[in-house]
Amino acid sequence: MLVLIRLYPKGSLSNMCKLVESEKRNLYWDDVTPLYAIRQEGKEYLSILLDVKNLEAIEKVFVKGLNAMASVRETRTIPIMSPIYFPLPDKHPKDLARYLMYLRVEPGKYDKVYNKIKNDLEASKNAFVVYLSYSFGDDDIIVTVLAEDRETALNFGKDMIGKIDGVLAYDMSKVVERISMIPEAKLKAHTDKFYYTVPAGQKGKMKNPEAYEKYLNERAPMNVIIRLFAKKNLAALWEDIEKHIPKLESKNFTPLYASQQETKDHITLISEAINFEVLRDLLVKDLPKFVDVRKTRTIPMMDPTYYLLPKEHPKDLERFLISLKVNPGEILDIESHITSLDFPKNVFMTYMTFTLGEDDILVSILTDNQKAAQKFAKDSFDKMIGVRSYEVSNQLKTKRLTTLKKWKQHQNRYLSSYDKQFSKDLDGSYDWTNDFDEYATMTGAFPRDLE
Repeated sequence: MLVLIRLYPKGSLSNMCKLVESEKRNLYWDDVTPLYAIRQEGKEYLSILLDVKNLEAIEKVFVKGLNAMASVRETRTIPIMSPIYFPLPDKHPKDLARYLMYLRVEPGKYDKVYNKIKNDLEASKNAFVVYLSYSFGDDDIIVTVLAEDRETALNFGKDMIGKIDGVLAYDMSKVVERISMIPEAKLKAHTDKFYYTVPAGQKGKMKNPEAYEKYLNERAPMNVIIRLFAKKNLAALWEDIEKHIPKLESKNFTPLYASQQETKDHITLISEAINFEVLRDLLVKDLPKFVDVRKTRTIPMMDPTYYLLPKEHPKDLERFLISLKVNPGEILDIESHITSLDFPKNVFMTYMTFTLGEDDILVSILTDNQKAAQKFAKDSFDKMIGVRSYEVSNQLKTKRLTTLKKWKQHQNRYLSSYDKQFSKDLDGSYDWTNDFDEYATMTGAFPRDLE
């Protein structure tokens, strides 16, 4: 599967490009293949497209293996879905410059915009789409355009792409440097899997349908965070989620639970999926039918680890999420420090995961109250080397969306090695994913209203 990782440098972007290029001969691993790096005009990051076997490989192999990570202040990890490379028309201008467009699209019209660009876009004599994919990271669709000059590219974006029904906004920037991370022959073999038979805007088919179908159906089990931003209000969105999301469960997709953080304008859906293309179907076809959202954001979870509570623990616990921004080059050390913390008797970690999105590490805890959560975070992270900042938020509501059996199967699959070894000394029955009664009481309902 394909992942775009953005590296934001501590210092000069051009120096980072030199570091990455100098190291590329060392970046050959079984689980991660860096394909190419791109530097864009006006952007503060370097983008690297990776072909990975699983998400954990990004954290365990790429972050650990790339020495340039020491000069990175933050990262973003963006899933790439349904990529297509298009040939240029037979008669086209020479010396074309490359531009990248990032589209924000109205939910419910993702497919319409994608297919319009793919099969039904008016031909241009001096600007051409050569790449198209869904992303659902910071943006929804990525488009690469080759054009004679900047004015031509800007006019093409404004008159051709920007006016497609469903496109809410877009950003365009020129590619000023493109670094091949593998030999050109291997890069061509990669792009051939996603090659279309005709130029963009015309009806054609995949040049290698068997390879493309194999890619769409490859097994790369993952855990993902899907943020759903309400079009109306969060109460209405909760109704949609509880009514419709459990019905979307299949052998390839399991919605585990949804949660709402204090002061946030979205509801988070934690799910298991067999690959990114299953998520694409969910986001493009299923969610817009049933859930009233104005936008979605997908954040991969890497190396999630769950922890059980001790047999003896307080009963009336509240859940809090601690979101950490850290120095990427120190992320593995920070993981070790967190697992080695001397937790207070009234604070219990329920899970930890890497995200490499807006935040780098998420830590879920159960404790007595907000004050205890804040004190734990301050004592633990204020002086921890590599932690740049953190935020503590109360989880106002958490609702399990699958069966208790399937949730426990998921939890046990990612249980810490210690907890697996000493599980009989721990409380494996405690279910923190279904605290609806607590939430309802907080919002003013009486117990009889919940019967």
